[in-house]
Amino acid sequence: MIRSHRLRFGLIFGVTLFLAFSGYAHAQQEIDKPNAEEVAALREKAFKLLENVAGQLNTLQSVENRARMGANLVASLWTRDEERARSLLRMVQEDVKSELQKPEGNPRYDLRFNVFLKLRQDTIERIAKLDGQAALDFLRVTHPVFDANEPYRFREEEQALELRLAKQIAANNPDAALKLGRQALEKGLNTDVLALLPRLNRKHRDQAQVLYKEIVEKVREASFDNWASAQFTQTLIQSFEPPDADAPTYRDLIGIVVTAALDKGCAKKASEEFDDADFCRLAASSVAAGERYDSRVARIKHWSSGDDNSYRYAFIADEVRDLLQQGAFDEVEALALKYPNIQMPIYQQAFYHAMAAGETERARKLIERLSGDPERRQALLFQLERRENPETVPDERLAELQQRLEQVPNGRPRIDFLMSLASQVRFIDKKMAMKYVDQAAEGIEALNPGKEQTTKRIDLALLYSLLKSDRGFGIMESLLPKLNELVEIAVKLDGYDTNYLRDGEWNMSANGSVGQILTYLSDRAGGFAWLDFDRAVSLASQFERPEIRMMAHLKLAQSILSGTQRPEPRFRFYIEYQ
Repeated sequence: MIRSHRLRFGLIFGVTLFLAFSGYAHAQQEIDKPNAEEVAALREKAFKLLENVAGQLNTLQSVENRARMGANLVASLWTRDEERARSLLRMVQEDVKSELQKPEGNPRYDLRFNVFLKLRQDTIERIAKLDGQAALDFLRVTHPVFDANEPYRFREEEQALELRLAKQIAANNPDAALKLGRQALEKGLNTDVLALLPRLNRKHRDQAQVLYKEIVEKVREASFDNWASAQFTQTLIQSFEPPDADAPTYRDLIGIVVTAALDKGCAKKASEEFDDADFCRLAASSVAAGERYDSRVARIKHWSSGDDNSYRYAFIADEVRDLLQQGAFDEVEALALKYPNIQMPIYQQAFYHAMAAGETERARKLIERLSGDPERRQALLFQLERRENPETVPDERLAELQQRLEQVPNGRPRIDFLMSLASQVRFIDKKMAMKYVDQAAEGIEALNPGKEQTTKRIDLALLYSLLKSDRGFGIMESLLPKLNELVEIAVKLDGYDTNYLRDGEWNMSANGSVGQILTYLSDRAGGFAWLDFDRAVSLASQFERPEIRMMAHLKLAQSILSGTQRPEPRFRFYIEYQ
């Protein structure tokens, strides 16, 4: 547990660092992205498409499809037409409620019930970003009804959902977040409650301190013989310190731990044979920096190894990610100054986020403000300059890549490698990128017909389109009739290997091979939408089943409204060429 938070923090920044230094990360943003007027025109088309889908919602027979598409529409239409979005939300709420609160005697935790539990969760988290109180109301109104007592698994999942919601609404609805935190605290010492403290404290210190004091009181009642309680307390002490934490309450917390340690005999000389040695080590580690709050810390500090694992940064990575998603770069920089030991990874995360958003000027300012490690600053500056001034790949580097390519076995590995190369070099050598894509196309045609070949064709189509080749949409135009045939066959075989239909309509749960192909295409819809929205909509309109056609239109519109531009296929290989 002690190492898990630190490992998680390292992975978040480490993975970002790896991607940022690879050619793939460089290739993720289009240099010639649409200007403001073009984006505005695309958004207008997307809204009109959404309104068209919303107008067809009542034609759906499947409660699941109606609720799923309705929830997506609510989130996408909210800023455009809040009144209509709220009306759709009420419809979704009634559909979900009707499935989760059926009369006694109906099976619980069957497939259908689980599907609606997931729909409920997804809807709550979508709405929380728009209206915390509406999300909280949805949570309460749609609470499932069970024949007997709520299963333990559900209670755990519900508590986790409540705490995620609390974190999402903390900034705009602190009282409701505090209430949810208190409810979770009544059920025990859950580390996720601690993650709520910095969220609340960012803008609502009063509510954060109320929750903090109640957590400390809960710790006072806990038994330190319970290892989970002891680790919870260590996380609390080290991750929420003054001035964030109320100093008198923090002093009280340190005192609780020191008193417990002294009661267990931790003032004795450290000995491996001592029954409570593990607790003494944990207690000494927890309060190692707390001697200024309680002088008695000196009496147990001999149990400290001097190299204590720390929870101090347990929730920083999540906080940085949330702030960057909100575009709060100033607050991220404030965090970097607050935690000088991890200033570099925080600045790097902000730099990569700015680069991914195409904000090169902001990225440059972040580099200028980054102190220390001149080599790292120079490396970041190199990436920025290469983004702004792409150059042709040197001949010797191309020779190296070709040599490596010859070592990759035929089949999927070679196809993935070729497509990865094309994705990475397309900004700096379009001709070379096209050569790699053509070679990948030959390999894909040699694959056995089936799901793998079809998904590779989708990736191939997207890459051709990104290279401005009409062949990309041509591949998709030839693929759509085949997808319709597959859907028709799957409908006839419904129930043999999997259930493709529910309530007489295609379900959107990625069941079976055909369902997985459609979901794969859905995940990449944004790439086609940004490249040629009208043509992408025309392609989606060729789906013969209305519910699939509606979902395809919904995904295309959402990709434009979310602002996510030109998502690319992801591959197994990442090649550095700087």
